[in-house]
Amino acid sequence: MIRFLLTKTNKVTKGLDLKDKTCLITGANSGVGLEMTKCLNLCGCTVLMACRNTYAASVVAKNTCLKPDSLRLYELNLASLRSVRKCSDDLLNKEKKIDIVILNAGIFGLPWTETVDKLEITFQVNYLSQYYLLMNIEDILADNARVVIISSESHRYVTLPFNEILTPTEETLSLPKNKYSSIKAYNISKLCGILAMHNLGYRWLNTKKTVISAHPGSFVKTRLCRNWWLYEAIYTGMKPFTKTIAQAASTPLYCATSSDLNGLSAIYYKNCERCQESDLASNLQLSFRINDLTKDIIRDRVTMSELPVSLSDTRQKHDVEHNIEDSLLTNYSN
Repeated sequence: MIRFLLTKTNKVTKGLDLKDKTCLITGANSGVGLEMTKCLNLCGCTVLMACRNTYAASVVAKNTCLKPDSLRLYELNLASLRSVRKCSDDLLNKEKKIDIVILNAGIFGLPWTETVDKLEITFQVNYLSQYYLLMNIEDILADNARVVIISSESHRYVTLPFNEILTPTEETLSLPKNKYSSIKAYNISKLCGILAMHNLGYRWLNTKKTVISAHPGSFVKTRLCRNWWLYEAIYTGMKPFTKTIAQAASTPLYCATSSDLNGLSAIYYKNCERCQESDLASNLQLSFRINDLTKDIIRDRVTMSELPVSLSDTRQKHDVEHNIEDSLLTNYSN
């Protein structure tokens, strides 16, 4: 298996010429994000590194990337919607076109923490803020842009009561302290990412834009596990049996760059192969409801002038009486 993964990793970006491409990566300064930055930079791609600490990111980039002149840094604190908006404005002002977006940043293992926006931090950082960022910069996405949302197999462990599937609330996603566990919050955030993929895939159905979710690997030893010594010990113990960071980057890179995936959208990948997500994650009606809820959560926390058109438009219809044509669903499911 490891030999197979090594072969896959070496093949993903071999011979790629991305000189005319621009890629935005969140959390690009460490772990899988940094590995993807290095590989895309080597292929000539202009990489926009969206990171909380731009100074540290610049130091790391100069020491690890062969073409540092092709890197541009943007400050982004995903625990603050105001910071996300500022980063979005900077991108809109400075960039003409973005061809690839990789929503990679993530946190895990924190005690219950509330952000300045009064949201549970794992939900906001892993999902909400990155979705808000994407919607803010939609106007400068290339006509054939490809978006990769980093997900996880752990999304399969989320179960929701029937009433929360029908009418999810803010507490369904942004867990209150009395219902919180770090694992549950992480799993929910990854489920939200896949549901967002389906919603975007449906909304972009008649365009050339595509969106894919990618699972890098389980128990990959990165800074993700740094927040609690127990997780650090578990990930360290699992290290001989799991992917390296370079191997973990192979699936997201494949999803971001492979011509094999041209025209395909709203699909979930692991080990560089298509994989079926959970029933809950593939529920298109739920993806509409979560999208509407996401809009409401953001609207409650930003001014109207800070809302992109995609978040201020009319709500999507997803009631039981709303019938989607069979032919349209067939096209959507590729």
